[in-house]
Amino acid sequence: MTSLRKPPAVVAVIALLLCGRMARADDATELEHGKTEYDAGRYSEGATRFREMLNPDSPNALRSANAIERARAYYAACLIALGRTDEANQQFEKLLRSDLRYRLDPVVFPSEVINRFIDVRARLNNEIEAADKVRKEVREKAEREQRAYIANLQRLASQESVIVRHSRWVAAVPFGAGQFQNGEEALGYAFLIGEAVLAGTSLAAGVIHMNLIADYSRAPTSVQYEDFISRKNTTLFLSTYSSLALAVIALGGIIQAEATFVPEVREIRTRPIPQPPPVLPTVGLSPSGITMGLEGRF
Repeated sequence: MTSLRKPPAVVAVIALLLCGRMARADDATELEHGKTEYDAGRYSEGATRFREMLNPDSPNALRSANAIERARAYYAACLIALGRTDEANQQFEKLLRSDLRYRLDPVVFPSEVINRFIDVRARLNNEIEAADKVRKEVREKAEREQRAYIANLQRLASQESVIVRHSRWVAAVPFGAGQFQNGEEALGYAFLIGEAVLAGTSLAAGVIHMNLIADYSRAPTSVQYEDFISRKNTTLFLSTYSSLALAVIALGGIIQAEATFVPEVREIRTRPIPQPPPVLPTVGLSPSGITMGLEGRF
């Protein structure tokens, strides 16, 4: 004879929870019961129902924030109809503190309830404005922090650190090349300009010296010998000593560059940030199936 197996304990617990949930009416049903009492003019019964709905320890307590707000408005209306205006004011204050922008529907509630709500709101207006100001400041601060965070990410993403290795051969090049490589730009320009001036002087004086000799060789009788000797010696002097000075300064620049040689430096370089594509595919789920589309920036 086959015996029936007992249901597991977990199944029993789930069954009890489901039964308890089904036994308790949902928010919409509870709210509708209270509205029925209010619409029928049974304000005492309606106040009792709405008080029970707003009691978090009640088995019929409302859970939805929207349902709680509506129940509180109806509860206050019932209290006003019963002449319990102080209690109604407390309900309106709780309603406004939970939602500063809440409005009563003038089609649903009589003018006495609307006016009482407006009076309570006017009394809380300063508090509401202060809360709005704080909320605005918090939102603006959050937006500024977000913009700063994004800007910092973009800055970091657009930069890369690169190690540049220097060469001893470059340090041995005259005209300030070694100084520029070591990051000594002022000294590099000094050597560059000084050596360039000396090189130009030596070259120009040498060319003039050769031209003087060539002119004298072609027509020695047409040139005064004393003037020729003076100019030839002057250009030779300038060419020789400017060349010597160039050699000394160039050698000094090379020695200085080698003595202060920097093997490597770290540089921050800018790199482009890739932009998002102008058109992006989108995928969504709907009751009828999967939807696909494109989202673009214009």
